[in-house]
Amino acid sequence: MKAVVFDKPGAAEDVLKYREVPFPTCGPRQVVVRVTARVIQPADWLFVAGEYSTKPSYPQVAGFDAAGIVEAVGADVSGSEVGRHVAFRAPGAWAEFASVPVERVYPVPTEASDRLSDEVVCQFPLNPLTAWGLVDLAMLEPGERVLLTAARSVVAAVIDQLARARGAIVERLYRDEGGYELRDSENRALGTGGSVADALAEATPYNLIFDPVGGPDTLALIARAAPGAALFSYGVLDDRPLEIKASTLLYKALRWQGFALSVWQNKASPETLAAAAKDCWSLLSRHPEKLPVVARYGLEDFATALAHARASTGKGKVVLI
Repeated sequence: MKAVVFDKPGAAEDVLKYREVPFPTCGPRQVVVRVTARVIQPADWLFVAGEYSTKPSYPQVAGFDAAGIVEAVGADVSGSEVGRHVAFRAPGAWAEFASVPVERVYPVPTEASDRLSDEVVCQFPLNPLTAWGLVDLAMLEPGERVLLTAARSVVAAVIDQLARARGAIVERLYRDEGGYELRDSENRALGTGGSVADALAEATPYNLIFDPVGGPDTLALIARAAPGAALFSYGVLDDRPLEIKASTLLYKALRWQGFALSVWQNKASPETLAAAAKDCWSLLSRHPEKLPVVARYGLEDFATALAHARASTGKGKVVLI
C-alpha cells in the first residue's frame, strides 16, 4: 500500500516521502481501517520532528487523525465491526490503511454518519474531544467568566459552544495584525491593544482561562484571573520560558494545569468517555461549520498540502483524501 513515511526526524518538508509500505497487521484489540480522509494538525509536524509526546518508530508512517471504514478486527474487539464508519487517532494515519488500537477508534453514530463528511469526521478525535475534556476538568459552573485565547482555533470554537450551553459568560481573545482584540459572545469589541496585557486591561477578572499559546504572555493572563481561578494550558504555540513568583499563584489561589488529551482519556471513566463522544458527535452534527476545511489534496500531493496548511493557520484545516 502507499503511505507518507519518514525514516529520521526532521522538518516534514525534508524527510517525508510517498512510497510503498507493508500492509498493516491486525493484532489483539486492534482494527485495520481503510483510510478515507486525514486532517493535517500542528502535532503532525512535531511528531515528524521527534518533538511530540508520542515518539516515532522508524520507518514511521506520518499522521494521527483520520476517518475511514473498518476492514478487519483483531481478537477481543467489540463495538467496531467490519464495515463500520469510524474516526480514529493513532500514529500512521497518512496511509491507505492503518492499524489502530480499539481504544482510539470512535464509531460514527448512524445519524451523524448521514450528516457529516469524512473531512469533518477525521477531525473528531482531537480538537472536539480536547474541548470537551477541558470543560470536564474545569468543572464549569453557570455564570462563570471564561476567557479563550487563540480564539480562531477549533478547540476554542467548541469550548465556546459547550461553555455557553452550560451558562458561562465567554470572552475571546484574537490576535490580529499589529495586536490583539478581545470580543464577547456577540462579537462585540471589548478591548484592543498591541499586547495581550493591553487588550485585557479593562476586562473583568476571569474564573476560567483556556490557553493553547503559553510563553511570557501567560503572565498577562494570570494578571486577569480572579481569586480562585483556574488556568488550563493545552498547547505550546509559544514555548519560550517565563518567570513567575510563587506568591503570584499563592495569593490568588490559582489552579494552573496542563492538559494532554491522551492522559485525560486514560484517566477518565468509560462513562465519561462515552458522554464525551455522544456530546461531540451531537454538536458536530448540528454545527459542522465548527470544523472548517480550506483545502483537500490527494495523499500523493502531501507536500503541497503541507505548504497550504502552514499558510492556513486559524482559517481551517487541510485534509488529505
